[in-house]
Amino acid sequence: MTIRSRTARLSSAVAAGMLAVLANASPVVAAPADGLLVFQSDRGGQLDLWTMRADGSGATRLTDDKVADVFPEYSPSGRMIAWSRGDASRREVWVMDTDGTNWRQVTVNTFRDDDVVWSPDSSRLAYRSVRDGNMDIYVIGADGTGERRLTAAPGRDLAPDWSPDGSRITFSSDRSGALAVYSMSAVDGGDVRKLTPDSLNGAAARYSPDGSLLAFADGFCDTCGESDLWVMAPDGSGLRQVTNTATNEIPEAWSRNGARLVVDFARLSGNALSKGDIAVVTVATGATVALTSTTGIDEGHADWQP
Repeated sequence: MTIRSRTARLSSAVAAGMLAVLANASPVVAAPADGLLVFQSDRGGQLDLWTMRADGSGATRLTDDKVADVFPEYSPSGRMIAWSRGDASRREVWVMDTDGTNWRQVTVNTFRDDDVVWSPDSSRLAYRSVRDGNMDIYVIGADGTGERRLTAAPGRDLAPDWSPDGSRITFSSDRSGALAVYSMSAVDGGDVRKLTPDSLNGAAARYSPDGSLLAFADGFCDTCGESDLWVMAPDGSGLRQVTNTATNEIPEAWSRNGARLVVDFARLSGNALSKGDIAVVTVATGATVALTSTTGIDEGHADWQP
């Protein structure tokens, strides 16, 4: 299995949907009633953005056309959604109001810009972009001004996330030869710190609302077999494994109170990730509840409304 296939969620929206609960997964518990979730799904025959309640009910479509709409994220202000729009070779960052109206294009180029996240004050966006044959982290104003490149090391830099105090950005990188979680200054990309050992093959870190924890997934490598959820302190200390199943589990966003994670789950099918569903994991126990159950439909990359 290639690293590319193991990191399909991070590199391709087509494999971003995940599987929720298997027979050997953690105990199923009642779904939390904790605000709306925005997510991507091809349940309508194409990749569009949808919202649903935190118990999986009330699915509402936000976008509806033949252009793929992926990687949605609510602004911390709760007023906007940022997302990426386009095919696998070229995507642009857009923003819109949370009801799906008032679209505005943020990036305008010929590159692939996706995996977008907001700054805590909702004024800027961080995202990964593939330019000049390399994948790096960029930031830009929500109005499309002031684009700046933050990483330029050899290898792939992806999956950014902003710390709640706005000072740091975490990202995943294989610059050391294995995927690991790093953090850097949100101002200029300096003060780079490696947070996870190569042996974990970690990626997709997400800050808790109070900034006290980072959730991430291990097992992004050729021979790892599957990924589980972990949490750690923002400096990389206090590593704790949350789930231990035969599925691939990737964190997407924390609940408002920091008690749960909305996650993407995926089965391995040959050398690729299969389509699947969205679930919620209780961080203290690993207990899991499915929010969607849509065989053959690709949906995932959910984000919790602030």
